[in-house]
Amino acid sequence: MAEIVLGYSASHAPMMSANPESAPEAMRDRFFGALDYVRERVQESGAQAVVLMSGEHFTNFFLDNLPQLSVGIGETHLGPVEKWLGIPRTIVPGHPDLATAILSGTMQRGFQPSVSSRLTVDHGFMTVYHQLSPTMDLPLVPIVMNCTTPPLMTLRQAWDFGAAVGAAIRDFDGPDRVALVGAGGLSHFVGEPRVGDIDEDFDLWFLRQLELGCPPELLDIANDELMLAGNGTGEVRAWVACAAAMQGTRTTALNYEPIAEWINGMGVVLHEPHDREAAEAPASIFVP
Repeated sequence: MAEIVLGYSASHAPMMSANPESAPEAMRDRFFGALDYVRERVQESGAQAVVLMSGEHFTNFFLDNLPQLSVGIGETHLGPVEKWLGIPRTIVPGHPDLATAILSGTMQRGFQPSVSSRLTVDHGFMTVYHQLSPTMDLPLVPIVMNCTTPPLMTLRQAWDFGAAVGAAIRDFDGPDRVALVGAGGLSHFVGEPRVGDIDEDFDLWFLRQLELGCPPELLDIANDELMLAGNGTGEVRAWVACAAAMQGTRTTALNYEPIAEWINGMGVVLHEPHDREAAEAPASIFVP
């Protein structure tokens, strides 16, 4: 049966690839340093595929057909669509068998994701995937989540879906080692007067709630209340789903940077299975 060797979540602001130098050097170095660390851990684990959950940016779906969830089962995935992103457009390998197992496994557990053989992976996937696999050859299973366009799943529903994804991966009789990633967030505003605002208080509170195992104080937040931290902040649904799949592991907030130049609260959170904990893991940002 498959093992989820490591889980993590990271912000996916387009500017992290399109113009990384625009951020203050120290903030940029700390953020990318955290991503370098998790990439090294994934490589050391010998992961044979990555399952990556991210939000929809009207790349694959629009208001005439907008599923809450969709699993990409294709043999390949084309991306990114944004020519200005700083990442070469590439045909990324998929993993149809693992993707199909996730699709059927989540359906058995009460969810009905749509299925796509031709998902396009935009910046929501590629900024984080490229940092994980610079050669872009690690087989990818993309899971699209509607994170910003009402009606929306609640955070608790995202948690339940993530738990179903984790169980489906572990039930799969295929690759022995799988990495799991959530991408998006943290707080940011898009296409409205508050664009550029970052809710640092919310971001730090949210990261601490992840370390505490996503208690009811987090999972029971109403969607309207979550929106107060930014109309793009709902992408943290992917982080909650990843945390649910990795529940029972050690969770560490590795980094947080409110990077105004990227109009985004940027962060990285690591979920380590106890039998794979690093001997000298980085400390949480909340440790003095």
